[in-house]
Amino acid sequence: MNIRHLPHLNDRDAWISFCQREQPYCFIASPEALVDFQTTHLLITLLEGKTRNGKAALKYSIGSRTTMEPAWRFIKACDFNLQMMIDGLNQVDFNGNVRDNSFLKAHSDLTVRKFFSKDKNIVSPSHMGLLSPLQRLPNVWNIAGVCRLLANQQFSHLDNEQLALPGENHQQYTGKTTDSKALLLALLDAPHEWQVRPVTHINSPLLLRIYQKGQPRFSLRPNLSQPEPKMRQRGSHWHNLDNS
Repeated sequence: MNIRHLPHLNDRDAWISFCQREQPYCFIASPEALVDFQTTHLLITLLEGKTRNGKAALKYSIGSRTTMEPAWRFIKACDFNLQMMIDGLNQVDFNGNVRDNSFLKAHSDLTVRKFFSKDKNIVSPSHMGLLSPLQRLPNVWNIAGVCRLLANQQFSHLDNEQLALPGENHQQYTGKTTDSKALLLALLDAPHEWQVRPVTHINSPLLLRIYQKGQPRFSLRPNLSQPEPKMRQRGSHWHNLDNS
């Protein structure tokens, strides 16, 4: 999945554009966060400090069970400023009655939760930003180049190529879809353990085979062209939000 990067969510127009996306799920560069609007809940994952393991990232859930209006009113009350939302949420005392907090008193029908993210494969925008997109295919491939492909979703056909042990079914390992974020973290954490070898065949796209300690583990095909993000159609609901 190609997660969109946005420079900020600090004004009304940016939030309207974000909510109209087919999937309102984006990394934000400033402040560093992953923002996800799931129907009736706004989820904000804090990614300060170049987060490389999402399980260490704090996460807030703001919304209600039945409608997205409380979450949207919360966004408006914070002047459409993500930094203001994060600063206020960080001051909430979750050991007591959350709704008694002055920051949330105006939102009696709003439920707010604080917890640690369960997604170990989240990498903060600043860390991934160090891995700029490839503009052309290099003459010599190395693990740094593979990391740039993975960080910027410049690939296709990422497959598991682990060999089965004697007596096991080889087909249960090969060809399975692999989590690109998990692989990227593995390469960043121990680059000395990994190698990459290009495989070329006449009339076939370039294939990169990735090895760990000399054993084939994964393969992918570089693809430097990426589709434009899809947007939701402007229905009456978002039209009302736009005029709120």
